[in-house]
Amino acid sequence: MSITKTIYIDMDDVLCHTARGCLTIIEREFGKQIAFEQLTTFDLGQACGLRAEEIAELFRIVHQPDELLRLEPMDGAVAVLNEWMAAGYEIAIVTGRPPSTYAASIEWLARYHVPYHSFVVVDKYRRFPTDNTIGITLAELANYRFCWAVEDSLTMAEYLAKQMKVSVALLNRPWNRAGIDHPIVTRYDHWPEIAAALPNGLGR
Repeated sequence: MSITKTIYIDMDDVLCHTARGCLTIIEREFGKQIAFEQLTTFDLGQACGLRAEEIAELFRIVHQPDELLRLEPMDGAVAVLNEWMAAGYEIAIVTGRPPSTYAASIEWLARYHVPYHSFVVVDKYRRFPTDNTIGITLAELANYRFCWAVEDSLTMAEYLAKQMKVSVALLNRPWNRAGIDHPIVTRYDHWPEIAAALPNGLGR
């Protein structure tokens, strides 16, 4: 059996600064100033003290094409992906964004010259239906094969490590500092650090 050379790359808060974009929207729309370091839970609404209707409005706004295209890329990410592609790895961008964001997401990737081979929309957190869409379920994702993964979500890091047996580079963020302790999940502070660890990550 051939060994896969496909690396799983999450999009939000791995390739682009989505949480910071959300904080800008929260201040603009709801008049609440929340520091990035205060986002100590993956539940953005809970972290920011938003009411249910505000959470719904936030996610409606942030998924608009103009807002998605406004997100800034993460420092070093594109350079590292180019290095990996040059070394013969395939890049699979695996996002938990809803299928409706597909066109804007692809446009953002083109705008910032992000290299990739495939773009996969997955209902990572049971937030949207996948029937008759380009999206797939977590169970369907389990049929994919990856040699490594880069994530910021504790939930997905655990799923990848435990269910799919994929080594994970967990990009440190305020919302993931507590939690998972797994032998094939390793924490990193920034993209250059992840790049330097690639051979060890794939050797597990």
